[in-house]
Amino acid sequence: MRMLAAGLLGLALTLPAQAEWVFADFEAASGEPQAKLFPHLESAGRGNLAASGDRLAVVWEDNRDGSPQVYAALRRIDQPGFAAPLRLSTGREAYEPVIVGLGAGRFLAAFEQDGQVVARVFSAAAQGVLAPLDQTVSAQVTLAAGNGRLHAAWGRRDGRFLRLVSAPLTVDGTKVSVGTARAVDVSPAQDEQLYASLTATARGYAIAWEDRRAGHTRLLTATSRDGAQWSAPQPLNEIPRQSSAAELGLGRGPGVTRVSLASDGATVAAVWMDKRDFLSGYDIYAGVSTDHGASFGANEKAQDAFGAETPQWHPAVAVTPHGVVAAWDDPRDDSPDIWLSTRRGEKEWSDDFSVDGAAGPGSQDNPVLLWHDGRLHLAWVHKGAEGAQVRYAQARWE
Repeated sequence: MRMLAAGLLGLALTLPAQAEWVFADFEAASGEPQAKLFPHLESAGRGNLAASGDRLAVVWEDNRDGSPQVYAALRRIDQPGFAAPLRLSTGREAYEPVIVGLGAGRFLAAFEQDGQVVARVFSAAAQGVLAPLDQTVSAQVTLAAGNGRLHAAWGRRDGRFLRLVSAPLTVDGTKVSVGTARAVDVSPAQDEQLYASLTATARGYAIAWEDRRAGHTRLLTATSRDGAQWSAPQPLNEIPRQSSAAELGLGRGPGVTRVSLASDGATVAAVWMDKRDFLSGYDIYAGVSTDHGASFGANEKAQDAFGAETPQWHPAVAVTPHGVVAAWDDPRDDSPDIWLSTRRGEKEWSDDFSVDGAAGPGSQDNPVLLWHDGRLHLAWVHKGAEGAQVRYAQARWE
């Protein structure tokens, strides 16, 4: 027995330590917390973070100027400290900003302003002219940059419904130009198409959205090599033969919403809120594609069992060399906190884990994620007794 114990001790001492995400101290992105300030990171696809050259930027909407407006804050990726926020919007009100990097410290932001989708190039030193992407009522814009190309998708008002369209973008200096916008799905607009998430892949683009034309909300996906013609929509969420909601007579579908995509080129990961287990509220489900978004594997629950009794909200996703990472918020410890999980193998997700500053006193919600240059970037909204602010932290896999 003594020899066995000694052998087990020796084995334990020789096992390599398991790597994990190690986060640096959090910092404020939106400035000091302010009472009665209401920052929001609730954009379509949750594309509120981007990197460009040696800079990182986060965009959000808040009411510091007396009405909802869009702001951006920049920092050097390898140096702590955000510069003072820049206001990007110019109208009466603005919502739901998203952002992509253009290189050399320049960024392209897009958002809804006074009922229309607009875009603007900016950097730490300058801002371009605000450019409308649509001349009609439009909202919920999402951006993708890859392979030297830019593309946008958004909801365009078509009669009573928002219909999903997409268009190529070009940037010359600080000037933004938009190409012809085409419907992603050419079939008639018979109900809403909402909150799309667009991502660039090694073969073009992948997109996912909420679609209500079947009489309940489905998540559909499509791909395109050029952004002009899209493949036929494919279902993303699995619909149980008899959902809990239907059993209770509360609806036809299982209840899905707010899909978010991320890609590293070939792998495309999707996360969303899913009410198929209706009595515990929304759970976080995921789907992973290894063929550039052309098809997705079986749906996977990203959260662990400790969150089973509480609803989960606001999922975000990043594709990293160390696995797909999902983030969301839930109140399992009696206050909304940010939780993360890493997909380490086929359908195998880690235990949920939290981040200092994104859990504990106050409220932490609406996470957004970005993988860039060996670092996982996380931003979220913190609300405490002193007020609210957007916070940020970055992590390495160590």
